Amino acid sequence: MTVEPDLNPAAEDAAVEETNASDPETLGTPQPAAPAAPPEATEAQTDQTAERLRAEYAEIAAIAAQGARLGVAIDAADAMAKGVAPHALRSSILDALAARAEASSVVAVAPSPAGSPASNGGESPIVRRARERASANRS
Repeated sequence: MTVEPDLNPAAEDAAVEETNASDPETLGTPQPAAPAAPPEATEAQTDQTAERLRAEYAEIAAIAAQGARLGVAIDAADAMAKGVAPHALRSSILDALAARAEASSVVAVAPSPAGSPASNGGESPIVRRARERASANRS
């Protein structure tokens, strides 16, 4: 008795169809994946998140107060609402102070007019006249 091996045992169980990938009729529309259910937040996680946010908001308020003392206006409520990180807020304060320092280091000096004390050897006409009178009175 001889047993012949079955070369295609799955042929009876599954029917395989070849499709043309470039044919739009044979391609099915992709189905969106089912949205994953959000994990339930535990009370401990909620407390940790609340504590982290309180600390971050307190730091932003402190940075805004420091900026106000330095003359840089920072809206802490707006920064908190936009989710600005404390280090970014510090950076913006330092940038504003650096720009102010650069602007103040350039001082514009008006040229002295022709009749100014600088054009007369550093002596004003009043002082010169007083010296002339003082020397005339000594003689």
